[in-house]
Amino acid sequence: MYTSIVISGPIASGTSTTAKALAEKLHLEYHSAGKIFRKYMLEHNLPLHDKASFPDQLDKGLDEKTINLVKNGGVVVDAHYAGYFTREMADALKVLLTCDYQERIKRALSRVHTHTETEEDIKKREEGLDAKFRKLYADENFLDPKFFDLTINTTQTPSEEVVESISQKFYKNN
Repeated sequence: MYTSIVISGPIASGTSTTAKALAEKLHLEYHSAGKIFRKYMLEHNLPLHDKASFPDQLDKGLDEKTINLVKNGGVVVDAHYAGYFTREMADALKVLLTCDYQERIKRALSRVHTHTETEEDIKKREEGLDAKFRKLYADENFLDPKFFDLTINTTQTPSEEVVESISQKFYKNN
């Protein structure tokens, strides 16, 4: 039985949009790791793509908090590494969202609600996420589909369909 949902994926694959909509639909709490990092970035005047400048303890603390939230149940978590960290938790539905690179870049460049980035910033941020994960945790791809219960390509899939597919999988096991 699933008690929580974890949404992971590359930048601009639709993780935040999906997680927020799922939390609302399923009446679960929503938590975003990205929101915390963006806040830290703004408070310390750091570029978001410079993951190496973020203290390792900030990463580790946030990752531990994410794991505990999922263990306690009743949440939808949007975090890059969360699928990997919860890979052995049977009560967490782990969802990987994928998306064509060009579509992700198009989406990211059109953002105005959180922050603005260039394509180069996005590339640097993805490289930084990977490097930080490998430094702190393991020398492997944290977005490998083998860590997830469900993988959905959002390139041409409307967000409502993505939310419905995840909801069905969540309800099917409850």
